[in-house]
Amino acid sequence: MQIVIVGGGAIGRLFGSFLVRGGNEITLIDTNPTTLGALQKKGIGLQKGSSEFSEDAESFPVKALGSADSLTSADLVLLLVKSQATLSAVKDVAHLITNSCPLLSIQTGLGNLEVAREIVAEENILLGITFMSGTALSDARVRQGGLAKTYIGELNGTFSTRLEKINSLFNRCGIETQMVKRIIGRLWCKVITYAALNPVSAILQVPNGSLTSKMESITLMKRLLDEGQTVARAHSVELVYPDLYELLFDACEKSANNLSSMLQDILNESPTEIDAQNGAIYRFGKERGVNVPTHQTMIELIKLLECWKPELEIS
Repeated sequence: MQIVIVGGGAIGRLFGSFLVRGGNEITLIDTNPTTLGALQKKGIGLQKGSSEFSEDAESFPVKALGSADSLTSADLVLLLVKSQATLSAVKDVAHLITNSCPLLSIQTGLGNLEVAREIVAEENILLGITFMSGTALSDARVRQGGLAKTYIGELNGTFSTRLEKINSLFNRCGIETQMVKRIIGRLWCKVITYAALNPVSAILQVPNGSLTSKMESITLMKRLLDEGQTVARAHSVELVYPDLYELLFDACEKSANNLSSMLQDILNESPTEIDAQNGAIYRFGKERGVNVPTHQTMIELIKLLECWKPELEIS
């Protein structure tokens, strides 16, 4: 298949490497000149284990472009950008999206669907969530984390022919995937879970596995989960996972040595997805009069980390 991946971050590189290995023709779109140059020169580098040496990475060649303007057709477009880039990314690939070439958004955030359907027909949009994890390294490399499940679904809950085709493709390529009917409920579950994991790991600057080693961080994440679930109930969202506490521990365990995406952004001095995660929970809560003070505090702290790099001053 001809697959366009929009977003060359850790998850884009992971999906790209698996799909190339499965014999697909991959075009990866990314606007970062450094990442783009490395992809064009060396392809995606898949790093396993703890090695830091680039020569230990397995290389997967891809076609790398800064824009999809020159592309005329594809079989599938994967949207793997940060939420703040969704608008420009969907506009860039809109000319490729048809019933036979759907847009599959696999993003951790609320509001991406609403942005996408303003640009392309809603019936040509699929949603997905993935619990695969990786850490972006230099030279377009990615360190593979836990190989957890990916879930995909049609917005109307049907198991369409195109959904079955993508499901079969992903599984053949080693991406463990399951078709589901209630994909929006699952998306909310993941956002609530990662809105507990991401900011706490970013503020403490520790790998994901460390978050479950101290009672104080566990208690803090539990408050974030409880507030998120209250907001979901206020909006009559059916949360598919009965125990988000268990889901959180599982996510931390399966990506124990990984840095969360939000921590990677802070360390790289890049914008985080705080607005699409904790920010979205805060906004949805406000609509129903639900207070989420712990989420509000996380938003304020992460935004300070994004823009304020204080140095010790001694007078």
